[in-house]
Amino acid sequence: MGIAEVLTIVFVVLKLTDVIAWSWWVVLLPAILSFSLYVIVVVIKLMTVLIAVIAVKRREKRVDQ
Repeated sequence: MGIAEVLTIVFVVLKLTDVIAWSWWVVLLPAILSFSLYVIVVVIKLMTVLIAVIAVKRREKRVDQ
């Protein structure tokens, strides 16, 4: 478990025990940010692979000509 997951669990427990009166979106913000960062990293990796595949195909076409 990472720091975001631990913070989310701590905040949820504090919210459910009425120690904090934050709104739920603030309580879940560490999880939301962690998930968003994960999605951004996955998209960047997929774009990198796509660019590499396109570059290899272009290079193969140049060699064949």
